[in-house]
Amino acid sequence: MPGHPLRYEYYSYKDAMTLLSEYTTFEEPQFKTKELSECRALIVDDDQTSQLVLDAILQDIIITECNDDSLNMVEYCLQTKPDMVLLDLNMPGKDGITVCKELKANKDTADIPVVFITGSDKPEDQDRCWEAGASDFINKPVVASTLQHRVKNLLLSKIRLDLLTEQTFRDQLTGLYNRYYMHAEIPAIFKHCVRENASFGVMMIDIDNFKSFNDTYGHLEGDNCLAQVAGALTHTLRRPQDKILRYGGEEFIVFLPNTEQEEMKQLAQAMCTNVEKLNIENAASGNGVVTISVGYVVTHADYQTSLGKLVNEADQALFEAKQAGKNRSIGHHL
Repeated sequence: MPGHPLRYEYYSYKDAMTLLSEYTTFEEPQFKTKELSECRALIVDDDQTSQLVLDAILQDIIITECNDDSLNMVEYCLQTKPDMVLLDLNMPGKDGITVCKELKANKDTADIPVVFITGSDKPEDQDRCWEAGASDFINKPVVASTLQHRVKNLLLSKIRLDLLTEQTFRDQLTGLYNRYYMHAEIPAIFKHCVRENASFGVMMIDIDNFKSFNDTYGHLEGDNCLAQVAGALTHTLRRPQDKILRYGGEEFIVFLPNTEQEEMKQLAQAMCTNVEKLNIENAASGNGVVTISVGYVVTHADYQTSLGKLVNEADQALFEAKQAGKNRSIGHHL
């Protein structure tokens, strides 16, 4: 067969990564792992002497905090988000078993490991602790090395589990939440708005002419573009309760509880502006840079409106924005 024979060039891994870096500025997001020394343990005991002893044993390996208010423990944990609770079994007002059951019944505190520390050596008390959801049970008087090792092992397991959960619910390219997160967490946020009869907004976002961008500049630059656009969209949001996800491909979706129509309009316009300001070259675009189109919908959540209907309505508004010329936002109200 005429022509030159094929040439194969072989690179070491290091040389290949160096060559690759010349063609893209994209850096894969890193999932931060909490250090053991950054973990916080909440000591719940009505005996101040016990508090001081436990604090002295653990203070060199983790951050400790003491509290004797068992009556409002769930609310306190929701506010302070400890990594572990060390709980006395017998306390006035509300005993440790009740506190543990309440923590495990709330989805936002259910994953916090609870370690009972008590002077009781009755088998039936230990059984009650396990049944309430305890992660461990330690008798008083506490042996310092035993407490330290058990706390360290439980916290290291929690750190690994938290990292795995983070990786499961995050898109590795952009670092945004993914559709697994949407199906697992967003329905609960929407239901809360329904109970409160609060406003709820959904926003669909699409990068304009992205297929042409990939065809022109290559998929590595396409990944870089996605990461930069995701960053610009994230920085436009101001409230922690607003959740932005990578919906798939070049599409993003944002869920905004307690947001009215005018707020949605301003936010959508700001997103269009901030992405355009990235000044990412795109020859297929009318103005020569990467732009987005946004469709959104706002409703006062009620039991007659489904989350799926809102997503479909936002998607329809996005289609209208595309048809109207791209690089713009269009909103609906239900």
